[in-house]
Amino acid sequence: MKALPARGGRGPAWALVAATVASLSVGCTSQSGDEPGEAAASCAYVVDHDGRRYLGREETAIPVGESLGGATRAACDDTPGDGDDGEGPVLMTAFTVRGVDPAVAIAVAEDTDRFRLVVADSLKELPPELKKLTDRT
Repeated sequence: MKALPARGGRGPAWALVAATVASLSVGCTSQSGDEPGEAAASCAYVVDHDGRRYLGREETAIPVGESLGGATRAACDDTPGDGDDGEGPVLMTAFTVRGVDPAVAIAVAEDTDRFRLVVADSLKELPPELKKLTDRT
């Protein structure tokens, strides 16, 4: 059996660096800024409730039902190293979406009279009852 030639000890170190960078970038997206050619980073809208993870959608005009209790929006530091610690976790109230199983989607209160739709991160495709709600908004 032949021994593999040494690679200067760099292989595993570079793999670790690549894995670290990849994991730090999860949850952040790039959006266009106010000026042409300017890019601004923003964190994904991720909510945890009742042991489930939900991803935010743009819809805010949705029929909400009863309160499900507390939910937490994940912390966000979309510009690390800028001297700002970013935003910590945000406590919110979760509500049912009328006609939709809470395991599929819920609404979270962004303000006293404004709600945002969040869907289970495990969904591959919106079910018909949720698609009807999102198509009309």
